[in-house]
Amino acid sequence: MKFSFFSAPDLQNHKTAVVKGGWQVNYLAFCDEKVSQVSPLVILGGAFQKFHSFKKEVEVLCKQMPVILVDLPGQGSNNQKADELGFAEYADILADFLDEIKVPKVTPVALSYGSAIGFTFAGKYPEKTDRLILGGTTPQLRKSVRILLEESLVALDENRMNDFSTGVILNLFNYSQRKRTKIPRLVVRGFHKSLLNLSEEDKERYRSNTQRLLDLNGLDGDAPQCETLVIAGEFDNFTTPSECLAVANKCPRSQVAILRNCDHLAPFVKKGLMIDTYLNFALNGKVVETEGISLYQSNEIPLEKKILEPRWSYQGPALLTNAKNEWSKKVKVVDLNSYGICIDVPDEYLKEVNLRDLRIELPQEDLVLETIFFDSGRKGLRGIFKRYDFDTYEKVEKFIKKLGDHARVFNPAPL
Repeated sequence: MKFSFFSAPDLQNHKTAVVKGGWQVNYLAFCDEKVSQVSPLVILGGAFQKFHSFKKEVEVLCKQMPVILVDLPGQGSNNQKADELGFAEYADILADFLDEIKVPKVTPVALSYGSAIGFTFAGKYPEKTDRLILGGTTPQLRKSVRILLEESLVALDENRMNDFSTGVILNLFNYSQRKRTKIPRLVVRGFHKSLLNLSEEDKERYRSNTQRLLDLNGLDGDAPQCETLVIAGEFDNFTTPSECLAVANKCPRSQVAILRNCDHLAPFVKKGLMIDTYLNFALNGKVVETEGISLYQSNEIPLEKKILEPRWSYQGPALLTNAKNEWSKKVKVVDLNSYGICIDVPDEYLKEVNLRDLRIELPQEDLVLETIFFDSGRKGLRGIFKRYDFDTYEKVEKFIKKLGDHARVFNPAPL
């Protein structure tokens, strides 16, 4: 395998290898000559990441160890259609690619969407895996995330690109914790703009990748036996810390690192912290606790820590209405926050409507919130607000702030 010295312009000029079945893998490989004997890092990015997303990481990492950037079929810069591929097939293609370029063993850095590929590869090909780093991972999508991803596909199919773009960002970015995560507005605006202007190829890739995530069911298959680091953002509400821990519990030699004041977008905004973490673990199998990162050893995160957002009570009038007709019923609010609501509602009401066509109206607050209800439990029927614009979200935040601390009925415990 021939590695190159890092040069930023090279990020636009990938190489392509063709492996079994005619599958193409786009890649770039960098390192300083003095570290060429170390097992390379292979970076498997998230659904919206391309080679240039990792410019800073590669520039620093390749001075300490070889780095290979990989776009598998249908990912990043690779436009080869791959609708039929599952995560196991992606793992096979990655293994065939390593054989093709004659690299015997690697440490995958598998982030977000890429984490399912990294997990499957390490479990299926232990002889090719040195260590494994997973970030923002989950064994399967929880109901609320699944629903919002399905809604994003509907918005995309109906060409409601502003709804689609805002919805995707509010899924990945914990907006209610933005003062703690300190994600720059420029990052959010840039991300929003790029989503508004997706090419037709990018739209097809999003549909395919999202469906693949929706089909994910428990990360079946052999679990990685190598040393494994699972990285979780403290305020990640897309793949929560408890979900990341569930993946770690499948791996017998795992560590869990909690990134303080981070959410799912940590790789975009906490690059220095991520780079240090990758290096310490890839080279030494260790994680160094700092002000920004701590280790979590428990096998299970308690309920009061699984729920990331506070909840408030509300005593004012509330209506459950149908967005498509004049159906309307009075309901009682059990609790709510800026993401969703729980209501006490008679079962017979729900036989009359589609749970995806409903709204919550709070007349005293002049709020009308499109809501998808999905989970009926002992306390009531829980639903999640559709996230289509920042203005509505901020109106809900102001309303909740007005309720005050005396109305808070649940406060999450810190990790």
